[in-house]
Amino acid sequence: MFEKARARMRARYAEARLRETKFLMSFDLPKIDKRLLVLLSLFIALNFFDALSTLVAINLGPNFVELNPIASGLFRLDFVGFVAALGLKYSPMVPLLYVTFLPSNQKHQLAVRVVKVSAFVALAAADVFLLAVVSSNSLNLIHFYYGF
Repeated sequence: MFEKARARMRARYAEARLRETKFLMSFDLPKIDKRLLVLLSLFIALNFFDALSTLVAINLGPNFVELNPIASGLFRLDFVGFVAALGLKYSPMVPLLYVTFLPSNQKHQLAVRVVKVSAFVALAAADVFLLAVVSSNSLNLIHFYYGF
């Protein structure tokens, strides 16, 4: 009885694995590489604008506070804390840079595709999130300056 169930599970696992492999192999790696580069560039720019808008807002006075508890604690340490906060903010770029410029490997083709597609999804989500953060920061600064 258990052998039948185990055999069915193995067959279903093999089908799912084959389906996932076909899906991953359907991606065009040169296109993914170009899109990764665009998303990474946008990620870097949005991180810069987030840091810039936060720095401008904090220097305007007590009307603005950093809502991120880690960054807020580091900002209290003056320049050293600010540099540490920037280091933490930009540290995710290291693996994303590596994945973006990872060459296609014929030997490990499936593994490279898994990593690149995963990075593509992660960068797209991070860009959407950072776009919302930068937009919120910018709108708050505009409201402060122009009193809407």
